[in-house]
Amino acid sequence: MDELIKGIYDLHVHTAPDVVPRKCTDLELAQRMCDCGMKGGAIKCHFGDTSARAALLRQQFPQLEIVGGIVLNRYAGGINPYAVERAAQMGGKFVWFPTLEALSYQKFHHQNDPEADLSGFLSILDEKGNLLPAAIDVLDIAAQYHMVVATGHIGAPEGMALVREAVTKKVQMVLTHADNPADQYTVEEQCEAVRMGAMVEHSYFTTYYDRTPIEEIVRQIYAVGCENIILSTDFGQPKSPYFDEGMEQYARLLLQAGLNQKKLFQMMVENPRRLIL
Repeated sequence: MDELIKGIYDLHVHTAPDVVPRKCTDLELAQRMCDCGMKGGAIKCHFGDTSARAALLRQQFPQLEIVGGIVLNRYAGGINPYAVERAAQMGGKFVWFPTLEALSYQKFHHQNDPEADLSGFLSILDEKGNLLPAAIDVLDIAAQYHMVVATGHIGAPEGMALVREAVTKKVQMVLTHADNPADQYTVEEQCEAVRMGAMVEHSYFTTYYDRTPIEEIVRQIYAVGCENIILSTDFGQPKSPYFDEGMEQYARLLLQAGLNQKKLFQMMVENPRRLIL
């Protein structure tokens, strides 16, 4: 057991069953957590609600704190407050706004293909730049059931609009992998979001796949404050390391880049635990 990951959480892991191959199943995730001494995490699926799956894991592994939730992609009806309420009633803890089917995410990945038809993808803003009524309804449901709302892959303008509305409803927000180039939030935007009560997530995925250098992650952590940050992997891809291996690698890189173990403990244990308990 590596002491660096003993007692930690990873609130962003993609597991099987899924519509694409994954590194491990829900059960394998739970067993690996037990074997390495992790305390818990969140299982996520772009195209399925993991609330009930997480509930079963909590029954089978009562020593772990594993949560799930719903991603508001097209399978769920898009920005659908009714689906969110049912997820909450099944014990779901997270609501992730659109991810792979977010319009801004698709625009980023098709920026060199102006002929691409993106008409079916999802935005949470109307033509005037205001939040859709359905997005506000989702926040109301999240407030009622004490769910955590994450931005998913929506772009920073949408994400910041969501945070500004969420603060009026006392909804806990998370800027999902805020350093990812596809939905990147500037340090100034991260600080603004934090002042409104949001948390900022940094995922090892972006560093592991050479999208954001570890030095830039550290710079953002110092600018925003480790008390406002959670660290995760966003792993589950077959070619990625296992999530527990990823968290250990991430911790070592951050230590080598100048962070200390006290700061890591806050971002990998205290902050995620506070989010989900």
